[in-house]
Amino acid sequence: MRTRLLAALALALVLPAAVCAQTETKPAAPALDPVGKYTVQAVVQGQAADFEMVIEKKDDGSYTGSLSNPNYGTSVITSLKIEGRTVKMMLATAQGTEAVAECTVAEDGTLDGSWSMQGDGGKLTGKKNP
Repeated sequence: MRTRLLAALALALVLPAAVCAQTETKPAAPALDPVGKYTVQAVVQGQAADFEMVIEKKDDGSYTGSLSNPNYGTSVITSLKIEGRTVKMMLATAQGTEAVAECTVAEDGTLDGSWSMQGDGGKLTGKKNP
């Protein structure tokens, strides 16, 4: 009887620890901070083009910035939303049209996504500058 009692007590002490060990989850990846300068490559009208993208945080917590290239001018980021590691941007282009860009930013600062605007669109890749 005493042996059974000791076995039950030992099981009662070990079981919760075993259950906790099985239900532990990995810590969440750090939240994405998109603020900074990026070197971005995009295909525009069938041609590869290099852009500089700058993202800044405003006092109210929203974001602003620009995407610029000497041949295409400067587009202003009018809206930027973050969902996990995905960044969704609306841009007002130098030509007066609206563009949309969506990309995933990896923990190493590389980005991969796409952009679109009236009559054009394509792949978007790049890297956050140190």
